[in-house]
Amino acid sequence: MRAFLVLLGFSLLACTGTSTDEPQDTAACDGALHTDTMSLTSDADGQVTIPITLSDLDDAFMVLTEKASGTASTDGVVDPDGNTVLDWEDWASSRTSLTNAFYASPDVTVLNWPVRAEDGPLSPGDWTVYASTLDADGYPKAKQAVDVTVLRRQCVAGRPRVKVTIVYTNRLEKDAEVTSAVEQAADRWAEIYGAAGVDIDVDYASADADGSLPEPLPGDDEYTSFYSDVGEGVMVVIGDDVGGMDDLFGEAGGIPGPQIATPHSVVAVGWLIHAGADASFSKDEIELLAETMAHESGHFLGLYHPVESSFDMWDALGDTDKCTRSGDCDDALGTNMMYPYPICSGAKCTDQVDISGDQAGVLLNNVGVR
Repeated sequence: MRAFLVLLGFSLLACTGTSTDEPQDTAACDGALHTDTMSLTSDADGQVTIPITLSDLDDAFMVLTEKASGTASTDGVVDPDGNTVLDWEDWASSRTSLTNAFYASPDVTVLNWPVRAEDGPLSPGDWTVYASTLDADGYPKAKQAVDVTVLRRQCVAGRPRVKVTIVYTNRLEKDAEVTSAVEQAADRWAEIYGAAGVDIDVDYASADADGSLPEPLPGDDEYTSFYSDVGEGVMVVIGDDVGGMDDLFGEAGGIPGPQIATPHSVVAVGWLIHAGADASFSKDEIELLAETMAHESGHFLGLYHPVESSFDMWDALGDTDKCTRSGDCDDALGTNMMYPYPICSGAKCTDQVDISGDQAGVLLNNVGVR
C-alpha cells in the first residue's frame, strides 16, 4: 500500500482561444472553490436536509453526502424562492439519465448542480438539497449520521480549465513505451476538450501500487489515499488492467465523480488493452487511449453515453439523437466522444471526439472545471 504520490513533472496542455463571456468581476470571478462541511442526522423518515447559501458569485455547487454504513441517495433541490428545481421522482421511471446522485450509493452520493446549461443560472440566497439515508436493501433508515461536504464554485473568468493528475502504477513511469503513449494521448485529449472550450492542466505522478487496478465504481480505499494527495480535479490512474478484466478500457468512479477524496475519486485506465497483442502502441492505439481518457473523464465530470448499447436509454440532453437501433445510432452518434463503444473496421476505428453543445454545457457546469 503506497503512502504518497511522487510528482514526476508538470505539463501545461492548453488550446488557443479566449472566452467570449463577459465576467461579472474579473477580480472575483476566479473559479475558486469554497468548501463547507457539516455533520447532519437524517430525520424519522430517513431524510437529510442540507442548507446551502450561495453568494451572487457562486455559479455551481457540488454536494457530497457520506455515510459510514448502508447507502445514501440525493432526492432533490429547492431554490431560494421555494421552487423544486430537481426531484428524483421526475426521473424515477425515465429512460433518460441526468445524474447518478438519484441512485443508492455506498460511501458517498454526489450531486453537481446545475447539470445542464438549462438548469442554471443559479440565483443567490438560501438553497436546500435533500438526501436520504438507506439501509442495505434500499429502504429509508432513520436517525443516521452523515458527513456533508458542499463545494461552491465562484464564476469563472476567462477560459475554463480542469486540473488533471495522471498517476502511473506498477513502476510504469520507468516504461518509455507507456509514458510516451500516455503523454501523446494527453496532448490529444487536450485537443478534444479544447474544441469544447475546456483546457486541461496535467501533472504526472507515480504510486507504489499494483498494476491490476481496482474498479473505481464499486470503490477502493487506496483511491481515497491517491486523491487526498492531490485534492482537486480529475485523477487518471494508469495500470495494466482494470478489475482484472482484459476487455475493459477504463472506468470512472461516478457520474459525476467526487471532487473530494473517497474510494471512488478516480478514473482508472488499463494500458495493455490499448496497446494490443504486441504491447506496443501504434498511432491508432494512442488515439484510442486518448479517447478513453477523454471519455471516462467525461463521465467523471457528469456526462452519460448519448445512448446506451441497449438502445433504449439515453442522456438527458436535447442535442444528442434519441436513436433506437445500432445502425442508426452509429450513423448519428458514432463520432461522439461519449458513444458507448468503438466503431471499428479491421484495425481502423472511427475517431470519437465530437462533443455536442449541450455536452459542453455539462462539462462547464462541473465544479471541477474552473
